[in-house]
This record gives sequence, structure tokens and C-alpha cells, in this order.
Amino acid sequence: MSINCDKTILNLKKRGFLPHFAEDTESAVKYILSVIPSGASVGFGGSVTVQQINLVDRMNGKYNLLYRDLFPAEKHLEVMERMHTADWYISSANAITEEGELINIDGRANRIGELIYGPKNILIIAGINKITKALEDGIRRARNIAAPLNAKRLNRKTPCVITGKCEYCNSPDTICKVTSIHHHPTTDKNVYVLLINETLGY
Repeated sequence: MSINCDKTILNLKKRGFLPHFAEDTESAVKYILSVIPSGASVGFGGSVTVQQINLVDRMNGKYNLLYRDLFPAEKHLEVMERMHTADWYISSANAITEEGELINIDGRANRIGELIYGPKNILIIAGINKITKALEDGIRRARNIAAPLNAKRLNRKTPCVITGKCEYCNSPDTICKVTSIHHHPTTDKNVYVLLINETLGY
């Protein structure tokens, strides 16, 4: 484990998060399956990282999964509402600082909403590429790396899709409507942060 990860994990612990380091995807998935009790209801925020580690397929049949792609489009809003009372909620972060803070930018803000005031148990999964030195670096990463790539993935008509960096636009298609900074877990929440020693997600 690099010094970068050591410092991040230490500071996450100091802030009240529950961090864990996994050397690879396989050990990360084993950890997830050991932490979340079989049969639990599990909601998911939009996450390329979750897709890359094939987590939904690995969990399917063992848990009550509230994952939008498992339902028809007309059920998506209903599924998102059900996530609010799920036993667990899984997502990623746009950036994690060495000081132990989590940064996210959202359009609909259902993901941020659940991370702040949703299920009691939250699991953040992130590759070490998401770690930044300081808060300002984390915000810059979220705006100039994660947001443009996500806007492109979602076929949004925003300037960042063309330029590859934040243009601080007022486009109706923007996905940068809400920025959240978790300095600590919100009251009565268990926030697990799983860092994987791989490059994952945006």
C-alpha cells in the first residue's frame, strides 16, 4: 500500500469513516460480500466503478437488489424511491482526499441525497485513481475529469463533452447541479469506504 493510501485511510478513520483497502477487484468483491449480510436490500447509485467490477452480477440472487438496469424504464423512479429505505446503498465518489473527505457532483442528486440522508449503511467503492492531495484538488478532479466523462457517457449536450474540461456552463443538460463534500459521515450513518488498488471509474 502506498503512502498515499496509508494517509488517506488513516484520515478517513479519524473522521469516522470505515475504510478498507483491497489489493485487487477480486478481494474487493469478497470483502463486499462478507460485509453485507445475505438477503439485505441494496440500492445502487450510478457508478462506472460498480459496473467495472461486475458487482451486480456477483450479488444477484443473494440480495434484494435495487439497481435500475434490472427494472424496466417505467419503474426507475419507483426503484430510486425504494432505495431510500434500503438496508444498504452502494456508490462511488468522484474524489477522495488524502485528508479523508469525499467529494461528489450530481445532476439529479439522487446519489448525493442517499449518501447524505438515505440508508443507514453506505458503501463507497473507489479505485486509488480517485485519491487527491487536498480538497481543492478533489473538486477540480470532480469537475474536470469525472463530470466531462460522465456527461459524455450519458450523451449530454454540454461544452465539457467537446472540450474535456469544465466550462462552468449554464446548459440545461449539465450534470453539475449539486456538489457535496463529506467531511464526516452524517449522523447515525455507517459509511464504509473501500479503496481498490486499481484504476477504476471516472
